[in-house]
Amino acid sequence: MNIWIKIALVAVSGGFGAVCRFFIEQWLKATPMGFATWVINSLGCFLIGIFAGWLINTDCSWSDTTKTAFALLTMTGFCGGFSTFSSFTLDCVKYYENGHFMIWVIFGTMTVFVGLFGCAIGYYLGKNL
Repeated sequence: MNIWIKIALVAVSGGFGAVCRFFIEQWLKATPMGFATWVINSLGCFLIGIFAGWLINTDCSWSDTTKTAFALLTMTGFCGGFSTFSSFTLDCVKYYENGHFMIWVIFGTMTVFVGLFGCAIGYYLGKNL
């Protein structure tokens, strides 16, 4: 597959992921700071787990090129544009900077735990679809 096709796949699906992230942030705008990021990161971890698990265990007769395109569209593009931990770390720094140490610890711990757990469940489900 041509590098420019790969770039286009990631750019388009990454843009779509970013737009989805924007809509969820707008929808959850009235919630406490960091909650939208937590929801998005948790959902993103779950989705990437489903995509990876399904792709690794699929019995379909897809070519390597098609599998690569699927991975670029779903995992690198969509999930990459949708969920970034850079927002997570910035929210953590703000909590710490504002003296909210317990919220900083709870928010950071829960985000990592739920993200890892969501990815594991999604991976298991994706493998068994």
